[in-house]
Amino acid sequence: MTLQQLRYVTAIAETGTISEAARRFYIAQPSLTASLHELEEELGLTIFRRTNRGAVLTPEGEEFLGYARQVLAQMDLIEEKYLGAAPVK
Repeated sequence: MTLQQLRYVTAIAETGTISEAARRFYIAQPSLTASLHELEEELGLTIFRRTNRGAVLTPEGEEFLGYARQVLAQMDLIEEKYLGAAPVK
């Protein structure tokens, strides 16, 4: 699990589609899908249910998203304190 994968999950949840989240990161949709699949395999859970309308969080995914957001928020605080960088939203 990487911080980038956590960023991908939050972006997919915010946009509702994998393709729109991929555009946000300037990467190809298949690359983001592969990264998400690797994360789901590693954790042994399904974060999103894919539909013809986009990606919908599963109940396990909702819980995971909460933790992912906490980790990313803490990372922002660390960067701000020790690197003098303003958090990126």
